[in-house]
Amino acid sequence: MRDLIKEAVNSLDSALELRKLIIKKLNEKKLKESDIVEIVDAVDDLSLEEIQKLGSNLRTFPMGCDLVEIAVGPCSSSLTLTQLIENCILTDFMGYPIHICSYAVADIAEREGLKPIDVLKMILNEVDVPIDIDHFGMYGAMRFPKEITHCYGDCYFKGPPFKGCPRNRIHKRLIEKEKEHADEFEEWIKLASTVCINVVEEQGGEEHAASLEEMAIVAKTAKKYGKGLEGIFHIGDGYDDLITGIKACIDLDVDVFVVEGAPFNRAKDRLKAFAKAVAVSRILVRGGVVATNGAYEDECRVGLRSGLNTILTGFPLNHHGYMCGYSPGTAKRGNFGLRRVVRIIKEEIKAGNVNATFIDKDMVKAIALGNRFLKGNVYPYSIGGFYLGDAHWAAIKESNLCRKLKINKTIDDISAEKVGLIGGRYISWAIAEKAEEVYISDTDSWVEKATIKILNDAGINAYPCNGDDKKAVESSEKAYITTFIPNIALRILNKLRDDKVELLI
Repeated sequence: MRDLIKEAVNSLDSALELRKLIIKKLNEKKLKESDIVEIVDAVDDLSLEEIQKLGSNLRTFPMGCDLVEIAVGPCSSSLTLTQLIENCILTDFMGYPIHICSYAVADIAEREGLKPIDVLKMILNEVDVPIDIDHFGMYGAMRFPKEITHCYGDCYFKGPPFKGCPRNRIHKRLIEKEKEHADEFEEWIKLASTVCINVVEEQGGEEHAASLEEMAIVAKTAKKYGKGLEGIFHIGDGYDDLITGIKACIDLDVDVFVVEGAPFNRAKDRLKAFAKAVAVSRILVRGGVVATNGAYEDECRVGLRSGLNTILTGFPLNHHGYMCGYSPGTAKRGNFGLRRVVRIIKEEIKAGNVNATFIDKDMVKAIALGNRFLKGNVYPYSIGGFYLGDAHWAAIKESNLCRKLKINKTIDDISAEKVGLIGGRYISWAIAEKAEEVYISDTDSWVEKATIKILNDAGINAYPCNGDDKKAVESSEKAYITTFIPNIALRILNKLRDDKVELLI
């Protein structure tokens, strides 16, 4: 595996082979701690530039997810109910997923004389985007004393690395308050799209998170209801802590890895350590999505260059508002992190440092429509050793947006034996399974090549058209434009002008 990792720095073919190997091990429950150690050691041997190239290659479809997005925390115990709802409405309008800090929802509910679950339902009534819940334990929404809920983020502001809270006030919980609403536990998960667990207790951070046994209960319940599962771990020393955190996430069958650096990055070369954590996560993450919930500005930038998909941020007074994008001396409670993170991502893409697209509402809707077309048969469903869709698809499947959208065709309406497919991504994979033979054209030569290989490996008669849409049409009885982004689909349709060509929208 070490040689394969080294080759994957400069070869997409090797990156594809590497991911197929890892996915197979994960699915068969055969990935060992020794495998994780080997991967960490192999990446550690690379230069920072090589790590960035490796991570970028592994973010490329279909090894990973080549979208970059923001997840937004709208919650704070200091906010009114109206302010919370307004923050959620604005986030939904922008098309970003919402990260719910459940303790803050519970605090607001208590002031309003409501149950925590009632406030969550009020949020859901206003938004269509996926809902991610965090700070969630075996009794449901966690509860903390005021010195935590109104924390000014000293650890982030001061900057030196910490194992825990510099004021020794984490992780104090108001367990009796949590138990008052323990009957809501499963309903919270049923209503969510994804659920976060924190494994840093396994990394020696007992003062900073719930026990792993408690997180296992949450994880098991999330899987029971088909929800996406995210695992948060600290970079810590950049080696032993990294191995321990990733192993704990894999043991709990996590779909998305969430890397926390900033004061919890205690490595000597903290930027290389952050890049390494992202690249290693890219190799090992089951659902193909890697996020950060805590990263100084320089870590955000090196992370994006190394394959990062998601940066978690937030509104003023939400703790995620200062945890990403700011630096020591500026990272403090009250920051409006969202606008800063947007700027950082746009700058990195514009500079050519990120081989990914900044997700927008059209793409979110397209993924939702794709889910409806496939009747929800997406990740962790697989074809040719690769998942059909990724963790983004699974999260959006569990959103109001996906439930509300109507679609004219489903995968069940595809019946032709010889099919031309314009576009070589996930939708084409599913259609190819139903046909006798398929002819695929994609503007991205690598996407087309990878798709043909994956389908052939699955025993499907798929043939490349080298980006020639007309060839795909001419070789088939019927051809489909597989994108669900209307303006792109219509542009292709107008270009081809052939009665055999159909839209799926």
